[in-house]
Amino acid sequence: MVAGTGPEEIAAPASAAPDRRAPPAGALEVSRRPSPSVLDGSFAGNAWLQECPDPVAKQVWGNAAWLAPEDAEGIEDGDLVELTSGGASVTLPAIVVEGQALGCVTLMTGYGRTAAGPIGTGIGARVQDLGPFVTLRRAGGREDLARVQSDFSQHGRELLKLARDLPSEPPPPRPSFYPPRESEGYAWGMVIDTDACIGCNACMIACQSENNIPVVGPEEIRRGRNMHWIRVDRYDLDTGGSGFQPVPCMHCEQAPCEPVCPVEASVHDSEGLNVQVYNRCIGTRFCQANCPYKVRHFNFFDYADKQAFENQGADLLQALRNPDVSVRARGVMEKCTYCVQRISAARREAKTENRDIAEGEVVTACQAACPAEAITFGDLNDPGAAVTAAKADPRHYTLLDELGTRPRTTYLARVVPEEEG
Repeated sequence: MVAGTGPEEIAAPASAAPDRRAPPAGALEVSRRPSPSVLDGSFAGNAWLQECPDPVAKQVWGNAAWLAPEDAEGIEDGDLVELTSGGASVTLPAIVVEGQALGCVTLMTGYGRTAAGPIGTGIGARVQDLGPFVTLRRAGGREDLARVQSDFSQHGRELLKLARDLPSEPPPPRPSFYPPRESEGYAWGMVIDTDACIGCNACMIACQSENNIPVVGPEEIRRGRNMHWIRVDRYDLDTGGSGFQPVPCMHCEQAPCEPVCPVEASVHDSEGLNVQVYNRCIGTRFCQANCPYKVRHFNFFDYADKQAFENQGADLLQALRNPDVSVRARGVMEKCTYCVQRISAARREAKTENRDIAEGEVVTACQAACPAEAITFGDLNDPGAAVTAAKADPRHYTLLDELGTRPRTTYLARVVPEEEG
């Protein structure tokens, strides 16, 4: 320690008191929030996060003005609006959000940067210059929003089930003309607790990192060509509020994608995994059309290399890819594999030690990243496994059970809070 060489202590200025004034007549109060994806813009240069959807609006590659339906007054999603505050004005597309506070417009910061590299520069609009209140007017014209979900109604199908009156045990499987598929040795399965899921998208980014999933850019997203192997659907609940439902590949025991493939690129392995053989795939997309869960994705371009968005094909970023996972080429279908590379690694380790794979030894990337521990994965043939116990929970249910696909990925229903009814 050398005396007199420490940093100078500077008193921090007092924080300004929040503006408690009532909004002027005809004005909207501004609620500025850091973007859940790029924060205050610190991560604007990360293409993974630019393509990570907002948990509520499901928008990617940009920001918008969130309006309550009562404040929209005929303004629809994508209509351009001008927000004016003093001498500053910003033009943004509007998104009408159920549950948005009346008399308030929500704006996400972190966008509109001018020197954020080839990924973050020019994405969205800067909203930091606006004051606490803004006047809103139609700017004329529309912007085609890049969103991965725009309809948040279940249309009476109860895709995200609510656990109101719990039975003592889950309902038995529906009868089927198909015989049950038996798995020799291990039978991998997954249970997702929708009551625990907070919609943070950590599972999505972890899966993208683990499995070399490419970024496709805003134009491809607008065409509906996102490549994420797991998505997080949000639904408006009839009890109020929203619920989230992560949807990876279901790994159906009676998979509709398999019989329609003319080259048997979509097949089952001995442990019950619905696998995709990339070298066989000829890109007919029949499997994608026949999948009721819409979890299969097609490489319309060489997203992983030459047609990648901006500088995602740079040598440095190619070096960051997981060497244990194949990089898919143009014309090939891809989907969730239950992190088969991690299963294979655990199998090799167990074989060298002359033992079975232990409970909890295989952890998928989405499971490892989930902060709420909403995802359980394991061997369904192990009566002591956590996934087996989860499937015996009274809240257990199957997504689109009436189709008889018998998915290995199933769910636990969301518990209805007392204040919701």
